[in-house]
Amino acid sequence: MSAVVDWSVKPIPVRDDGLVGTLFLPSTPPPHPVVITLGGSSPGVFTPPAIMFASNGIAALALAYFGVEGLPRPLAHIPLEYFGRAIRWCESRRELRSNAIAVAGGSRGGELALVLAATFPEFVGVVGWSASGLLYGALDTKTSSPLPAWCYAGRDLPFAPFDRAPVDWNQRPIRLTAGFLAGLSDKEAAKAAEIPVERINGPVLLISGADDQVWPSRILSEIAMQRLRSHNHRFRFEHLCYEDAGHSIGTPFGAPTSTHFVHPVLGLDFEMGGTVEASRRASADSWQHVIAFFRECFES
Repeated sequence: MSAVVDWSVKPIPVRDDGLVGTLFLPSTPPPHPVVITLGGSSPGVFTPPAIMFASNGIAALALAYFGVEGLPRPLAHIPLEYFGRAIRWCESRRELRSNAIAVAGGSRGGELALVLAATFPEFVGVVGWSASGLLYGALDTKTSSPLPAWCYAGRDLPFAPFDRAPVDWNQRPIRLTAGFLAGLSDKEAAKAAEIPVERINGPVLLISGADDQVWPSRILSEIAMQRLRSHNHRFRFEHLCYEDAGHSIGTPFGAPTSTHFVHPVLGLDFEMGGTVEASRRASADSWQHVIAFFRECFES
């Protein structure tokens, strides 16, 4: 469960079948289990966990899904079939174990990881950092009626509302969590946007910060946990929530150095919440759980 980066891991650019990403292969002999890693609302590939997985003997496909050449420009109407092609691609690689494919994502990527695992039974486990058990709309702060973020089999997937009114848009950094909490008052829309996590064909591990100010990931993760409990999910599921930590929990490699960030697409300064120290401790502690979790997934 090392938190040390193995710089001998091999990165392989992926531009096959419309996929855009990088495969990171461990220095140990193949075949390897593989985790598809998904970033949030910042475009591009989610490399920090991919490099760390490969450093621990688990291959990782860091997969972009919007905002780069060859992919949709905005985070809107992203077809889940794209990720199905990624599964097929992983199954075709001799270096990878076709029966040992999992998915992990952060923030909107955590939301995406849950809906993918609920859609494609090939995933044997899922990890979400600062994730959501609800689907949300396209990346847009300018309208109260955004486009859908995700679509599948020719139809748009429903999404929970975000209420702009409670957010102080003149404050810097901006705290978005109040808008998500207000949106939950529309119980009918929120219920329709719940991810059917009970369909996931494996264990689930969610990680959140109690002081997340980007969105209320503790509450949104608990929505997924409650649904798993109510359906008597037959696999292990766990939610690790860290007090005084914020939205930036991730891996020890690339651990947070600030409690706010300027969004690369929206250009706004957003508050992540928590303290740097608490979020770094949460990243270090949860990483041990993540590696143990995936090793258990791939050994079962």
